[in-house]
Amino acid sequence: MNNRRSTKSKSSKEKDPYLLKIHRIWPSILVAYDDFKDKKPIVEYRLPRKIVCVYPALDYINDLTERTREQTRLIYKKAVANGQFMVFVHDADNRVLRSYVFYVEEPVRSNP
Repeated sequence: MNNRRSTKSKSSKEKDPYLLKIHRIWPSILVAYDDFKDKKPIVEYRLPRKIVCVYPALDYINDLTERTREQTRLIYKKAVANGQFMVFVHDADNRVLRSYVFYVEEPVRSNP
């Protein structure tokens, strides 16, 4: 998570419990994104099960509620244009779906 440059400020990172959870699994998020980067996917981190999933962006966005769909489309288009990608945290226990935008970086893969 070095120099990742989230769109969130440092003070909001301290207040946002999901950023710390993202930080803990950041290498997995990068590998998941990188596996499908040519399709410009959206990554979802599911809590409490701690599962990282990758979805085609338009399919994912179209499955959102009408209230958030258009705003998410705009954020996604801007992110892709700026070399960034979207990560959603879906916390089933607390009924939270929160989005983040991060700069794309190459994942570090371990050798088999």
